[in-house]
Amino acid sequence: MDSKTKRITTTAMLCAVAYVVVVVGRVPVVLFLKYDPKDIIITLGGLIWGPMTSLIVSVIVSLIEMVTISENGVLGCIMNIISTCSL
Repeated sequence: MDSKTKRITTTAMLCAVAYVVVVVGRVPVVLFLKYDPKDIIITLGGLIWGPMTSLIVSVIVSLIEMVTISENGVLGCIMNIISTCSL
């Protein structure tokens, strides 16, 4: 298999796994804070494929999360991307 195809497929699978983990495993800590375990999956992807893959997975998952399960809208999406990428 081509290396580029393998990387794109792995990135897409990391996005899917991170989204499933955030839908199933979101843990409320206090009233307005929730722990997202997707950061673990994104960090592992960054360790395997590099920091650009982490950025791409973070942006894609945050956009999908904004459209489907988030209550905060665009501002929450930007905040989510910044917090995940700073990790």
